Amino acid sequence: MRFGVCCSPEQIMTVAEAGFDFCELPARAVLPFEDDATAAPALRAIAAQPIRPESFNVLVPADIPLCGPRADHAILRSYLQRAFGRMASLGATIAVLGSGAARRIPDDWPRDTALDQLADALTLAGEEAVRTGITLALEHLNRQECNVFNTVGECVAFVRERGLGDVRLLADLFHVEIEHEPLSAVAAAMPMVVHVHVAGGGRRSPDTPGYNYAGFMQVLRDAGYDARISAENSWDNLETQAPVALKFMREQWMKS
Repeated sequence: MRFGVCCSPEQIMTVAEAGFDFCELPARAVLPFEDDATAAPALRAIAAQPIRPESFNVLVPADIPLCGPRADHAILRSYLQRAFGRMASLGATIAVLGSGAARRIPDDWPRDTALDQLADALTLAGEEAVRTGITLALEHLNRQECNVFNTVGECVAFVRERGLGDVRLLADLFHVEIEHEPLSAVAAAMPMVVHVHVAGGGRRSPDTPGYNYAGFMQVLRDAGYDARISAENSWDNLETQAPVALKFMREQWMKS
């Protein structure tokens, strides 16, 4: 198992010094709205770090809506081609599509129409990801953050019903806990899960009590999952907390 942290480019060295295997950066870190020359210095700085960004999150920004009256697939495709190409050049293999603001269904927009648009957007994103050797992982977000794809089970059903063959799933302990989704639903989804996010109680460091971390790990182990786990949470002091979190994550994985 490889362990990582969701962080900013400025925090990569701290994460590396704590002993993590990889970092997970937001898609904006590769400056997908900028031309190659403008983005080059930032990309070189990331490439020079001691660990690679093996995954990226917040794939699509709010100003590229995936559904509603302003959805535009041509703009989405152009954006993703730049983003995925730069992510792949840095060593990424996973791109997480949480992006609650981008995928949120407008209040005055027909839900059925929005779901059709989301299926088309995910098809497009999955195809573009595959072209660069990246796997697209759809993230379930709790209802406080978005109004669609709120549970692992909902994501599984949508991907299967719409035949989205290039789309896989992320399993996130925080959202499972907030939605009170049973771990049996995560277990049922595991054949489609390619990436994992974890946190501790209150979305604090993973070693913070409050969530069924051990049970979640057991589900992963029982399914034979052995890819990556990223800590996605708030920190009081990353430098001091990261080594403790990594020790906890490794120990819990070995116990499960």
